Amino acid sequence: MNRPNLGLPAPLETRRLALVPVGRDLARALLADRKLAAELAGSAIHRDFPDPDLATKLPAFAQRLDDATNPALGRTAPSDPAGWGLWLFRYNVERMIVGAASFTGPPNAAGEVELGYQIVAAHRRRGLTAEGCAALVTWAFHNSATTAVIADCGEENTASIRTLQKLGFTHERSARERHYWRLPRPV
Repeated sequence: MNRPNLGLPAPLETRRLALVPVGRDLARALLADRKLAAELAGSAIHRDFPDPDLATKLPAFAQRLDDATNPALGRTAPSDPAGWGLWLFRYNVERMIVGAASFTGPPNAAGEVELGYQIVAAHRRRGLTAEGCAALVTWAFHNSATTAVIADCGEENTASIRTLQKLGFTHERSARERHYWRLPRPV
């Protein structure tokens, strides 16, 4: 097995969720071995997780984690995201991974971090996405470099629009059938 990520933050706990940060071993297991992934995540994984969008992004995320620990890449290696990557949503009632949220990386030069999320259809409309994302937004703002959390969604995605509004994001603009949202650091 690969060396574990030592820089990962501890899981976050909310009222109904445990948010599990994804390191190298778990990322690779999510791609190739659901049984091992469930063991590393500490719970079963819902049969519909990950959704097709996240499934297409997982190989690049896993490669980034591999590259971060590759000494042959030297200074050209990306930094280990150490929490600024993927987090799994473990629904405590069922002890099952039912969704995830992620940042696209640490704060950029303007201090912005981009948030994305997904939850399996069977667990939608329960407030779990908003609950998990709220914990991650709070986590992001604990880093003094974070000035804002940004997100985008399709203009027809009313569930995401409601989630972002519930979290306090404000709509900034729309372009090419997408809405762009921002949540500034609380004063």
